[in-house]
Amino acid sequence: MPPLADCRFFRFIIPNMENQIRLPVAFSNVVRDNMSNPVEVITTNGQSWSISWFVEEEHPHQVVFTGGWRAFYKHYHLRIGDSMLLSYHQPKFFYAAIHDTTYFEINYGRNLRNGSLPAIPAHGNYAVQFFAIIPVNDLDTLKLPLRFSREYGRSLPRPLTLTTPTGHRHRVGWNMQPNGRIVLHGGWDGVRARYGLRDQWLVLFRYHALQNTMYVMFFNGHTMEINYLAHAGPGTDSTCITDPSAPRSRHIADGFRSTNPFFVIPIMHRLANRFLPNVPPLPGVCEDSPITITNDRGAWTIRFTHYVGRTNGCFGIGWSALATACQLRHGHVCVFEWLVPQEYRLHVY
Repeated sequence: MPPLADCRFFRFIIPNMENQIRLPVAFSNVVRDNMSNPVEVITTNGQSWSISWFVEEEHPHQVVFTGGWRAFYKHYHLRIGDSMLLSYHQPKFFYAAIHDTTYFEINYGRNLRNGSLPAIPAHGNYAVQFFAIIPVNDLDTLKLPLRFSREYGRSLPRPLTLTTPTGHRHRVGWNMQPNGRIVLHGGWDGVRARYGLRDQWLVLFRYHALQNTMYVMFFNGHTMEINYLAHAGPGTDSTCITDPSAPRSRHIADGFRSTNPFFVIPIMHRLANRFLPNVPPLPGVCEDSPITITNDRGAWTIRFTHYVGRTNGCFGIGWSALATACQLRHGHVCVFEWLVPQEYRLHVY
């Protein structure tokens, strides 16, 4: 299971769910002793709902949302076949994205500008979110919804790069069927094999139109998000989660060996302690959160600041002390290796 600060799962609306909704057993087993009651459920458009819950006495002792759930259900006109993506930030907050029966996130009807949804903390802004169900007995292809294909197919790059929450990138080919529907093919079988994806599992797509970037998340048969790093395999080298363009940075990234995700930042300014480097989205790190960076010279707490409306951010408070202690200079290349959520190891070249 991913760290609880970023634990995500789906819930589908089924009959007799107007008054209460049960959360997954695996999630309930971990959080029921420490989760606040009530919790705050915040939808993508920023509206907050206070919902109380209880734990069922009978096995398997699931957490059940009750008080406040009916008002939430009626307000968004939920119906059988709709679904919700819930992201839990312990101990109190859930971020909820509601999808209709076409698997697309709904138009919440408020606070929408130019067709784009407001930013969810730590995720940045995106144009559209939808999911697809992996078909039975088809290892090589995955069909995207016709609505997405028609609205964004003309601008979609070839090949399409799929980026996971850990920053791993996978290039996948695609073609368009005569009816206008996009089908992923070349490379998709490798993605399925890499993460052990099975028939009927869910793939969530979050498309950033301005950056022309597609982020993906995978959910197992219990509708829980998978642990991506568990599927890297023992001894398997991880890949750089950035795409360095400078020849020296690219050479260092290609030669760096680790089973952990990492990213590369070249020092471009003569005064490295005043240069605040841009960094990619960090797995498990929310907006304006402290992270720990260590190397042979010591350990430092650095503030990660997320740029509003963008997918990247920067290192802020604490960076000057690190740059000074590590004697960073113009021309150095820094490799940041992810050890655990909110802790990185710095390698200087």
